[in-house]
Amino acid sequence: MGDILDSVKDFLKGLKVHHYIVFGLVIAIGIFNAVTALSPQIKQKQRESNIEKTFDQWWEEEGAKQFESVGLKADEKTRNEEFEQFRERYLKENGALVVEDRVEQMKKEFREWWEIKGGKEEFIKEHNYYPKENDFVREQNKWIKAYTDKHLRYRLAFVPAEEEYDRLLTSWILFPGVLSFLLFAGFFCFAYYRLSDRWGVAVASGIAAGLVLVGGIFVSLFTATSFFDHYAVERYMGASIALCFMLGAVAFPPSNDKVSTLTKGVAIAGVALDVLVNFALNGGIFGAVGMASLVAFGLGALTGSKIPRRLKTIQEHQADALAERLKKNAAANPMAARKARNRALIDQGLDEANKAHFESAQRILSQAMNALLQEHPIDAPAIKKLADLMTSPSVFIEVPSAQWLEWGETAKSKTSLDSALVLLEKGLSLETNVTLARRALYNIGEIRVNKNWDLEQGIARLNKVLELGDGDILAVQARKMLAKAESLKPAKEESEAPETEPES
Repeated sequence: MGDILDSVKDFLKGLKVHHYIVFGLVIAIGIFNAVTALSPQIKQKQRESNIEKTFDQWWEEEGAKQFESVGLKADEKTRNEEFEQFRERYLKENGALVVEDRVEQMKKEFREWWEIKGGKEEFIKEHNYYPKENDFVREQNKWIKAYTDKHLRYRLAFVPAEEEYDRLLTSWILFPGVLSFLLFAGFFCFAYYRLSDRWGVAVASGIAAGLVLVGGIFVSLFTATSFFDHYAVERYMGASIALCFMLGAVAFPPSNDKVSTLTKGVAIAGVALDVLVNFALNGGIFGAVGMASLVAFGLGALTGSKIPRRLKTIQEHQADALAERLKKNAAANPMAARKARNRALIDQGLDEANKAHFESAQRILSQAMNALLQEHPIDAPAIKKLADLMTSPSVFIEVPSAQWLEWGETAKSKTSLDSALVLLEKGLSLETNVTLARRALYNIGEIRVNKNWDLEQGIARLNKVLELGDGDILAVQARKMLAKAESLKPAKEESEAPETEPES
């Protein structure tokens, strides 16, 4: 856990003002989508609640009495039937507040007007020919659009069939669902962080801005094909095309630049997830968006491989020069060079563990532990950090119990007692040999009693030594430590600020 916190702290320290601006913009877009998408639904629920309250009041004051006055029962069944009729009348007269629900109502109303209430005859008088089905669809869409354009989420979205290309400036702000936004937020920030470092802020920001504006043109080209043409009347929203382009550039840098396997995997996974969500969950026009996103990913990979890395700033050159001087100084000092190699082993072993190469990680980290325990003077914090890493449940390495116990005893002899506890406890959890287990129990108990770290736990370990065997020198030593522990108990209770056990 400590390593993760350190990594997070290092990452946050490396962030610059432009990173926070972009992250803040993404958060603001999320808030905007949440407010504009949820407000109509909240208002609709409030209306439903008011309908029920209004009916309940009428039923209590007048409704039930009216039924009883004509000899009918005012029971629960009758009340529910009346409520459903009241609710349907109210909603029909006032219309739904959720735009999508209201559009469905309007389609039914327009069909009724067209077929029954003279809409078709009115069209014939105005255009002097009998309307076909596509005339009906065009007139219906015109009527519905006059309503939907009153609402922000529709007014900002781009519909390819309407060719209102000015809406490309705003359609990218909207997202069709929560999952689409979360994918955009996470992977866009990831892509921007990588590309702004590789290309520079101006180039990365300019390309991102241009892509979110031309994304709708890609969709228009796909909806012009016969396969997707029936989706041309739907709304295009989001920035999937820009996102997939940027992730393609992240995954495929110039040949003289290196990108880690993890970074490339994250970028490709982001594209796969975004396309899958568009095809499987969003549907409709977002099938065309998914196809356009795959094309954008390929173009992004091509662009990423062609645009060279930006030139380093003066400050970065100075930092590199300082690092080089430190490296040379370390090489001139054999002890410093040895320490540097030992810590490089830790980084190498951790990298192998992150790649799930656990056999290699076990070999390298074991070598690093042996090397750290041989240093003089001993670097206790480095040993503790490595001990915590190797015993972490997220690092699946197998070391024999005897090796853990040997490291623990060595750490104890070098007075790195908090590290010794971690290593001895790990070895004890694996040990089946009674003799070795008793020795480990005694070492743990001795450390805890001498340092007054969780005294009760230390006493328990020493009692276990006597339980597993008596009559030898180890038992005699265990009794002496137990006597010392008993003498420490009152002092511990009276102490206002007792020494605490180190984190393990």
